Amino acid sequence: MDDSIAIYRIKQGDLNGLEALVNRYQVQAVHAAYLVTYDRALAEDVAQSAFVKVAERIHQFDEERPFAP
Repeated sequence: MDDSIAIYRIKQGDLNGLEALVNRYQVQAVHAAYLVTYDRALAEDVAQSAFVKVAERIHQFDEERPFAP
């Protein structure tokens, strides 16, 4: 499933869309957080919190922009 479909599904309340984004971007998110924290467990927590915020605030996401940085 591509990002736009995943985002649409999350907006409809389908958490399978979130699962797709987590599967695609989790490694990158943990790596980025690790570069800031230098703590693997903390980096995993930070990445998890970021994905939770994605689900909570998905209605604010501009679909004209890519999800990935």
